[in-house]
Amino acid sequence: MGENQNLKILLVEDEQDAREIYADILVNGGFDVDTAVDGQQAEEEMSQKKYDIILLDIITPRKDGIQTLEEIKSNPQKYGTPKVVMLSNIAGDIAIDKAMELGADGYMLKADVDPEQLVAMVKKFFEK
Repeated sequence: MGENQNLKILLVEDEQDAREIYADILVNGGFDVDTAVDGQQAEEEMSQKKYDIILLDIITPRKDGIQTLEEIKSNPQKYGTPKVVMLSNIAGDIAIDKAMELGADGYMLKADVDPEQLVAMVKKFFEK
């Protein structure tokens, strides 16, 4: 369990049930997890703490995932250089293509992910 402990994850998801479920899965997987409900809250969190990976929902209130991704990628001195994985409910979402063009490290369809897959997917981003 301890192997993932130093990896800090920020989970940005506006839907409370999904946010709690994903956070629990990741904590049980041994990760250090913080959560935010939208891009605005995520930026507040990231300005105080550096993260290794941001799991970023595309559709959130106040500031969406695409705007937040642009902010992260354009300010490495402020936010560091975390891996950013976009979360979407929609296969073939054009926002995913836009996110990949903007430098996202990957994406995940929320409907397709079970707990084991989530932990395995996050670990995959850290394998050198």
